[in-house]
Amino acid sequence: MLVAVVALMALSAVQSRRLAEHRRVRMPEASATYSANVPPALTFVMAGLGGFRGVVSEVLWFRIARLQDEGRYLELVQLADWITRLDPHASEGWVYNAWNLAYNVSVMMVRPEDRLRWVLNGISLLRDEGLRFNPREARLYRELAWLYQNKIGDALDSAHVTYKLHLLEAMSPCVRPDGTLDAGAAATAARLAELRMDAGRMLGLERRFGPLDWRVPETHALYWADQGVECATGNELMMCRRAVYQPLMLSVFRGRFAGSLAERAWRVEPNLALAVPAAEYMLLALGEHGSPNQTAVTLRYLAAAVRLLSQTGQDEAARQVYRHLVTAVPFPVQAPPFEDVQKGWNP
Repeated sequence: MLVAVVALMALSAVQSRRLAEHRRVRMPEASATYSANVPPALTFVMAGLGGFRGVVSEVLWFRIARLQDEGRYLELVQLADWITRLDPHASEGWVYNAWNLAYNVSVMMVRPEDRLRWVLNGISLLRDEGLRFNPREARLYRELAWLYQNKIGDALDSAHVTYKLHLLEAMSPCVRPDGTLDAGAAATAARLAELRMDAGRMLGLERRFGPLDWRVPETHALYWADQGVECATGNELMMCRRAVYQPLMLSVFRGRFAGSLAERAWRVEPNLALAVPAAEYMLLALGEHGSPNQTAVTLRYLAAAVRLLSQTGQDEAARQVYRHLVTAVPFPVQAPPFEDVQKGWNP
């Protein structure tokens, strides 16, 4: 029995080296070592157990579940970190650890600046580490987008204004007065490198959707979710599409900064230039992943956009969105007249 166990461990070590070499060749961007700060005992486990690391990881997951039930979130931080080191190509570990930092640990802090630090730790964990080892993992892009849309963009956390102002301050040196990217600004390259963002991709999104304001969190959610779409398949593709059009819709109604950084005052206004492109993207998503719920969401957005555009005197854009609404109304239901939508029609 002992000989068999030793033989299996030796074979698993050989197989582990083969997998590592395969990843080094196929994913050179994710081949960097990840053992710099691993405790010696854990290093032994990683090197000696080879393929049995998955078993150890499962044991740690059971321990995590118990700590979560007991509300011991700070202890979860180190344990979840070990799991990502044991199996850095498993997206669940990265997602769980980032969520724990940004949502559980952050709210244990009293001062807004302390909460901000933990939220930023969750974001950087996914962006700087998780995606380094899993650059084609669509779920990580989607989860990163959700942190920007929900944790920073929404008002569920009492420190949400602190989060928003931090992002605003970080992006201000590399945007124009309207919030669009100023790729030629002196500080742009260095700042985008810190945020792991690409100027070419950002400009491409502006050409596709319109004058995006990079000072608001919804635009950053759009940026990361769009990358998830590029490598997503099946049900994950539908979820990544949703992660794109949700912040895009929100940007139409609150997507331009209108406050004052000097006064630390956060205020936003509609970005109506995005209304028609957002309608077109929602129809694309509806065509790929049609469902009653998807249809209802699409129609509600289109109706609200028609009303807002009409109220602000943008009649031509309102009629463009209305034509998309007519297309989205399912057969055999008859689309309402344009005037009825203007007056408050809802699906």
